[in-house]
This record gives sequence, structure tokens and C-alpha cells, in this order.
Amino acid sequence: MKKICFSIALLIGLVFTSSALFAQAEALKDFKQMREQIVQKQQNTRAEIEQLNQQIHKFEQRLKQADQKYEALYNKYKDLKHLIALQDQKLQKLQNEQSQIEEEISVTTQSLEEKRQELQKLIEDYKKTLGYLYKHGRTSQLALIFSSSSINQMLVRAFYLEKFNQFREKQAEEIRQAEQELEQTKEQLKQAQEKNQEVLAEIRQQKQQLAEKKQQQEKNVELLRENRDQIKTKLQEVQEQKQKLNSTLTDLIQKEEKIRKAEERRIAQLERERKKKLAAAKKIENDAKRAKEVKKYSEPIKMKEFMDSDRMEEIEKRFASSKGSLPWPVQSRTISEHFGKKRHPVYGTVTPNLGIEIVTDPQASVEVVHDGYVIDVRPIPGYGDVVVVKHGNFITAYGNLSQIMVRKNEVLTQGDTIGLSGDSGSPKGESLFFLIRKNNENLDPENWLQSKTVSSKY
Repeated sequence: MKKICFSIALLIGLVFTSSALFAQAEALKDFKQMREQIVQKQQNTRAEIEQLNQQIHKFEQRLKQADQKYEALYNKYKDLKHLIALQDQKLQKLQNEQSQIEEEISVTTQSLEEKRQELQKLIEDYKKTLGYLYKHGRTSQLALIFSSSSINQMLVRAFYLEKFNQFREKQAEEIRQAEQELEQTKEQLKQAQEKNQEVLAEIRQQKQQLAEKKQQQEKNVELLRENRDQIKTKLQEVQEQKQKLNSTLTDLIQKEEKIRKAEERRIAQLERERKKKLAAAKKIENDAKRAKEVKKYSEPIKMKEFMDSDRMEEIEKRFASSKGSLPWPVQSRTISEHFGKKRHPVYGTVTPNLGIEIVTDPQASVEVVHDGYVIDVRPIPGYGDVVVVKHGNFITAYGNLSQIMVRKNEVLTQGDTIGLSGDSGSPKGESLFFLIRKNNENLDPENWLQSKTVSSKY
């Protein structure tokens, strides 16, 4: 009887095992087909992304050269602006000087005219004196003296005649001085006119040079506008890349969530079937044999156990409680770009930064900051190769990697190495891009990582 019961139990166990193995084989076959299709799509997509990366690299090199030219042109623009301001001021001073010279010419001309009139009057007066002497002569003067009625009258007449002669000589001297002053005034006027012509010529030359510089200034401003438009276009492309990164992360979360829920439903279904089979097996004797078969069938794999909702909830709680104490993903703690919006220093344009950039040695070791599992590994334009790790509703992303050492769906423990940071050939150079996100909200990693109190060679 015992042999019959044992045979029946063995037969039922074999039937259950065969059914389970067949179901698992069918599920594995479907999974392999789905995976092959996804892998093929990934290979095609990666090839397209690689082509885009090459185009982006070429454009980045051209943009770098354009930026260098722009900096030189911008400095020239500022210098030329200062030069034009100084020349404008100089031109104004020259015009003031020219006005003063014209005023000097006007005053000198008026003085010259007055001196001419004064000289003319002196000449007329002198002519009258000479005319009197011509009519009366020296004899008349002697006759006037000797015809005096007394010695006293003779002395008086001699005194006045002497004064008359002195007056005549003074008139002649004044005429000579007036002629000299007139000649000096003429020379001063000539010098002022020559100086005025020199200043006018310099003003014309300065105006011509200023016009040429202003024309050059307009050309430089036009070039600056063109460069600015090019840089704005590049900034828009960077913003689009970041938006694409946001969308990609959102899609990954939604896709992973669907897969996780589908896996949970599948596991729950297998668990229900397992319980039914265990209940049927309990009716059969030989509990030891039955337990062995049930254990063999129901032994879980690590990934399935890790994706259990209770397990993920526990990891999420531990991650949330680690705010401010998470270890840094690399040894360096030097941040070159902080989280949040940043403003361009020249144009004032604002772009969002989804995470932080940490300056590192080339190909520094990158470690996961918390327990979790890899939900995706892919290149993203502008961020290089990126590894995305899930910690419940939290995710962390590690970008600009020069080497990746993990695979999708791989379970990680805090401190495990996931790859190496960027080098000179990476999109962002010798650095690591690090991001923390909860559901669809990006968080500031600096609020979650340990403080920078620990000293480093950076």
C-alpha cells in the first residue's frame, strides 16, 4: 500500500514538475524573443545615436572656435567703444579751440581796424603841422620872436615855439609806434589764421577717422549679433537635450514600473499556482519527497526577490532617511555646475541644470550611492553614457562615463563600482554628471550627499 501511495505521489510530483518546467520554458522562450527584439532595437538606436554624437562633436568644436572668435571680437568692440568716446571728446575740444581762435581773429581784426584809424588820424594831424610849417617856415618863427614888444613876451613866444616843435616830434614818434603796432597786429592775425587753418584741417581729419571707426563699429556690432544668434541656437539645442533627458528618464520610470507590476502579477500568479499544487501534494504521502520537489520548484531568484514590493518599499524608506548622509559617487567633492537654473554671464539667458557636475580625475572610480538595481544603460546626447539605478520611487543617474561595468537589471549594493568617470574624450570632459530624482521631480543632489567637511586634494 505504501509503495502504491509512493508511486502515486511520485507520479503527481513529476506531473507538477513537468507542467511547471513547461510553463517556465514557454515563458523563457517568450522572454528571449522579446529581449532579442529589444536588443536589436537598442543596437539600431545606438547606431543612430552614435551618428548624432559624431555630428554633435563636430558642431561643438565649431562652436568652441566661434566662442574664441567671439571673445576676441567682443574685447575689440569694447576697446573701439572707448576709443570712439575719447575721439568724440577730442573732437569737441578741437571745435572749442577753433571757436576760441575765431574769437581771437575777430578781436584782432577789430584792434587792427582801430589802430589803422588811429594811425590815419595821427597822419592827418601831422600833415596839418607840416602844412603850417611849410607856409610859415623857420623865418616866421624867428620873426615872431624878434617882433616881441618885450623880453618877457619874447621868452614866452620862444617857450611855446619849443613846445610846438616837441609836439611835432611826438606826433612823428606816435606815428612810428602806431605803424609798428599795426605791423605786429597784422603778424598776430596772420598767425591766428594759420593756426585756425591747421585746427580746421585736424578737425576734418578727426571727423574722417571717426566716421571710419564708427563704420567699423557697426560692422563689429553686426558680427556680435550673428555670433549671439548662433550661441542662442546652441543654448536652445542644449535645452532640448535636457528636456529629452527628462522625457527619457520619465519614460524609463514608467516603462520600468509597468514591467515591475507585470512581474509582480506574474509572480503572484505563479505563487497561487504553487500554493494549489502544494495543497494537492499535501494529500500524498511521503512529505519529505513532496517538500523537496516543492522547494526545487519555488526557489526564488535574486532579481525576483529584489523586485518584491515590500523589499522595494524598504529600500525606498532607507533612501529617504539618508538625506544629507548619502556617500559621494566619486572621491572628488568639487562641483563645477550646481543644480537648478543658471544664467549666461553675457546674454542673461537661463537654462536648467538637472543635476550636478563633479570635477574628477580622468577615469575615476564611480560607485553607486545606495542599494538598488539598474533599470537602464544608454548613451544620451550631451551626457555621454548614462547608468540609471532605481531605489524604489527614487532613482539616481550617473552620466559622462568613459567605461561602464554593470548591465541592465543587475542588483547593486551601496559602494559597488558601476563604471569610470569621463576623460578628455568625454562630452563633458573629466567630470561626472550625477542626478537624483523622485518620481518625476528632479532633486538637488547637494541636499542629499554628505557635507563637504572632509578635505580632499581638490
